[in-house]
Amino acid sequence: MRKKIKPIDLVRPDKLLFTGLKTLTEFTLTPLNMYADLKAQSKGKAEITFIGEKKLEEVKVQLFSFNEKEVEESIEKNFQSMKSLASSHIYWLNIHGLHEVELIQELASIMDLDRLSVRQLLDTTQRPKVEEFDNYLFFNLKSILLDNENRLDVEQLSFVLGKNYVISFQEKESDHFDDIRSKIREGIGFVRKRTSDYLLIQLLDAILDNYFETIEDINEDIAKLEKEVYNDPRKETLFELEKSKKRADLIKKSLTPMIESINYILNNRTSFFQKPNIKYINDLRMSCANALEEVDSTARALESLTNIYYASLSQKMNETMKVLTTVATIFIPLTFIAGIYGMNFEYMPELQYKYGYFTIWGVMILIFIAMVVYFKRKKWL
Repeated sequence: MRKKIKPIDLVRPDKLLFTGLKTLTEFTLTPLNMYADLKAQSKGKAEITFIGEKKLEEVKVQLFSFNEKEVEESIEKNFQSMKSLASSHIYWLNIHGLHEVELIQELASIMDLDRLSVRQLLDTTQRPKVEEFDNYLFFNLKSILLDNENRLDVEQLSFVLGKNYVISFQEKESDHFDDIRSKIREGIGFVRKRTSDYLLIQLLDAILDNYFETIEDINEDIAKLEKEVYNDPRKETLFELEKSKKRADLIKKSLTPMIESINYILNNRTSFFQKPNIKYINDLRMSCANALEEVDSTARALESLTNIYYASLSQKMNETMKVLTTVATIFIPLTFIAGIYGMNFEYMPELQYKYGYFTIWGVMILIFIAMVVYFKRKKWL
């Protein structure tokens, strides 16, 4: 049974698009404007400031010290042990929360991190990048996941790679690296058998897995939207399409600098990555390229669905206008006859005819039936 067209379906498509984009744009730009002001104030005072959303009440620290035979784990906020790192061990210091600037600066002083690196890891609005310094490699990127409420959760992660250590900075506690922690604790795989650059590669690979998971979730949402577009397109369907477009665009903007950073590492043959591990960097680049192709395909599918939505909406409007026009056309001759004999002239021969009333009814019914049959044959009804 065919559904009736609701009044809301006949809203102008351009008006729908304008309203949806306006809502999405305002939602996106408000925080950025706030952070821009904070950045300007920070530069004006020549001080290092945390720029971003505070996602934890208290900064948490986790330190792994391990080699092939043993592993130690600590959660103390004491970085003094980082002053003298044993060459026989690999160290992984993971920090959850970036808002305690003094604590980050204390660590930066101990590890001799450049002021520019500290500023970049504390600014969560920075574009992902990689920079090589004399004693370490700085790498930051964005992690993107859909949360339990189906909202896009964007988190900045920064990494510092040294000769036998990796320091990772996260905005909040998350399960990005739970599998890697389990491998370190249980001695599974090659993490404890290899160098710090291999550990960083594993961390980056875990973040890349988040992108594939997010793209897959978005594609599942698109499959549902596709059914709505074909069966019952509504105003909310267009808003969801535009929201998914923005998500795909954000993922692409985050992946593009990531693959640029990986290409930088491969092209410059930095000394912080050992030759046996270069093949894993190549694998990362291929995975990143695959993710980019996937999100491009998603964006094209969304654009196609948007065009189909407008075509479907226009078709519904055309069908409605066709029905209304057909009905009006049928009643034009009937209205004409009723108008003729509804005139109050005194001398009209047909008015004196005994069966005139029934004759006119018969003529009008015949005209009505003839026009309906004609329109049916033309498939206008």
